[in-house]
Amino acid sequence: MAKQPLKKKTSDFSSIRKKFSSSEKYKEQRYFDLGEAFQKSTGLPGPAMGQVNMLLGHSDTGKTTALLQTAVDAQKKNILPVFIITEQKFSFEHAKQMGLETEYIEEVDESTGEVSAYWDGFLLYKLGFDYIEQAFEYVTEVLNAQKSGEIPYDIVFLWDSIGTIPCQMSFDGKGGNQHTARVISEKWGMGLAQRITSSRKESYPHTNTMVFVNQPWVALPDNPFGQPTIAPKGGNSIYLSCALVFLFGNQKSSGVSKLSATNKGRKVNFAIRTKVGIHKNHMNGLGYADNKILATTHGFIEDDKKEIDKYKSDNKDYWAEVFGGVFDDTSFDVVEDNVIEAPVDYSDD
Repeated sequence: MAKQPLKKKTSDFSSIRKKFSSSEKYKEQRYFDLGEAFQKSTGLPGPAMGQVNMLLGHSDTGKTTALLQTAVDAQKKNILPVFIITEQKFSFEHAKQMGLETEYIEEVDESTGEVSAYWDGFLLYKLGFDYIEQAFEYVTEVLNAQKSGEIPYDIVFLWDSIGTIPCQMSFDGKGGNQHTARVISEKWGMGLAQRITSSRKESYPHTNTMVFVNQPWVALPDNPFGQPTIAPKGGNSIYLSCALVFLFGNQKSSGVSKLSATNKGRKVNFAIRTKVGIHKNHMNGLGYADNKILATTHGFIEDDKKEIDKYKSDNKDYWAEVFGGVFDDTSFDVVEDNVIEAPVDYSDD
C-alpha cells in the first residue's frame, strides 16, 4: 500500500497576528504654524507636534525667530510654551514684539521691601541653569506635574540652546565636551525622549513637543574635494532622536546678510536674509533646502520686494517708534549690509 503524503501543518496566522501585533492608534499629525513665508521656504508649516525637533544653525541665522513663532502659535492653540533658557542672549522683550502674550511684572513685598520681577502670562520659563542635568530635571518636573493633573495642558518645550551648557562634571572643572555629550545621551535617552514621542498615542491625554535650538560644529573632510560634515554641539544623541531638523544658514558659516532701513538720515538694521531648509525629515521625507527668507523683528517674511513693502506698511507705528517719532514712508529705503553671498535683485521687472 502506497504511503500517503504528509499534510503540511498550517497555523492560524490570524490568531498569531492578533497576539503579536499592536493595535495602538496615534493622533493625527499636526504642526506648529510659523507663517506662510516659512512654509513656502521649507515645505512644512513648522515643528511637528508630539515629536522632537531641532532648529540647527550658526549664530544669528533665524533660529530664535523660529523658536518664538512656535511659542506664539502655541499660545493661540492653547498649548503651554515652556522655555528652557540656557542661552543668555534670550530676550522676552523680543518675544513680546513677535506676538507672545506676556507682561513684565514687578511686585514689592510690603513686609520686607524686596522687589520680585517676572514675566507673566500663559507660559512657563526657567533660566539660570548651571549644568545640563538641572535642565533635564526641570523637563521631568514639568512632565510629572502634567501627569498629576497640575498642568492640564499640552506642552511644547522650547530649549535655547542645548549645546551651550556643560554637564555637572565639566562645570566643576573635572570633565570636557565628551563628558557633556555622554550625559546628554544618557539623560535624554533614558526615558525623556520616549516621554515626548509616546504622547502621540491616542491613549495619552496630552500631546507634548520638544524644540531644541542648537549650533553646529563642522568637521572638514580628509578629502579636500569632499563636503564638510555637520553635527550638532553636545553630540549626536539629540539629533538622532529628532523627527525634524531645520537648518538655518550655511553649514560652514552663517551665510547671512543684514538689511537696514534708512529714514531721514537714520539707519536701523531690521532683518537678516538667511537660508532655511529641512536637514532631516522622518515625517514624510519631503521638504525644501537652501531657500532664502527674511527674519524680522516680527517674524519671517518672504524675500521679496512686495513683501518688504507690505511689512513696512503694516508696522508703521513700530517704525515711528524706532525712528524717534519721525517716519516718512516715502523716504524709507532698504539697504543691504555685510553681504556674504550674491545680493538679490529687488528691482522691478
